[in-house]
Amino acid sequence: MAMLLVLGMGCGRAPEAPNAPAANPSVTTAAGLTDEPARWAKGFGWSDARRILWLASDGDTTRWTRDVQIAASSGGHIQVLPRPEAVALGTWSTTHVPYLHAIDAQDQWVASGYADRIPDVQGTLVDLGGDAGLDEERLVASGANLLSSYPFGNPMEGVSQRTGILVLPLTEYAEPHPLGRAEYVRLFGWLTGREAKADEAFTDIESAYVALVDQAQRWAAEHGRPTVFTGSSQSGKWTAPGADGLVAQLIEDAGGQYAFASEAVASMSLQRVGANYEVELEQCAAIAAGSEFWGKVVFAPGGWTRAQAMEEAPWCDLDNKTLFHCNTAEVDYFGQAVMEPHFMLGDLVALFQGGKGGSAPRYFKPTSP
Repeated sequence: MAMLLVLGMGCGRAPEAPNAPAANPSVTTAAGLTDEPARWAKGFGWSDARRILWLASDGDTTRWTRDVQIAASSGGHIQVLPRPEAVALGTWSTTHVPYLHAIDAQDQWVASGYADRIPDVQGTLVDLGGDAGLDEERLVASGANLLSSYPFGNPMEGVSQRTGILVLPLTEYAEPHPLGRAEYVRLFGWLTGREAKADEAFTDIESAYVALVDQAQRWAAEHGRPTVFTGSSQSGKWTAPGADGLVAQLIEDAGGQYAFASEAVASMSLQRVGANYEVELEQCAAIAAGSEFWGKVVFAPGGWTRAQAMEEAPWCDLDNKTLFHCNTAEVDYFGQAVMEPHFMLGDLVALFQGGKGGSAPRYFKPTSP
């Protein structure tokens, strides 16, 4: 995501107290199962007292179980997973790696795509390939019996039929709330028999995040909400995350107001392309003019400065704005950050409140001259 700041979620609900679950209602299916939602995530949950895992993607729901009898009675609608102690996991998305580290499941992790991008695993995991596609021979040789991937673009089409290895399509990347993304650690805990450890890890994250939201909302009510601009330049246009996505949610939860919120979108008839807005530079200039903060996600091995930001956006006067950024050359924004939404939020809260926080920023920091 070469977008401005990695903030994005959409305008979202701010919980009133630590550990308050999101309002994801239970649903009774046509088969008589009661689907139990996750607390924040939209893309997974359980049924039948956690004996069935369900995954949702683009309106379709797949079901998985470790109980052979449940699968047999489903008429082929529920697939059988390995027992937790027998799971030998391959991962295609590097975003899934932090979940495994959080629950100490490395002993069941046997293979990974893009292994050259994962620190300290060379020689311990079978490398399944990368941009050129999955190496199915290596996958089979790894001994994996389960492969976690993503459904976007259907990169694993036919893999299960050809290899006999189950593919679990996960949509954590599409979750609109930072806690929804982090909550997938509970799914990996269920798969590997580390449910208690996963629940504990997630509850700690959730409690810290919710406490920060409470602090930020109280501060915003007293001092007002700063407007925050973000995005990236591409082919002569500005691309900004949607108002219903992760970035917008982080800004809102930190006590800010997303510059590309619904009011601006409606007033300027901004064009939505996928999850983002494509904005003409004249429109960007008008929206940015009323923003106090300007944030960006960058890849800058040599560091990122205000001068570089000004060079990228000469159509905007940045002199009177507070600039901040996340440098993916220095921090694992596309990996470890999925399990550290509370640290991302804490950085933003400190920025919006004039540097108050007491600890050094981990992901988002002020941009130097």
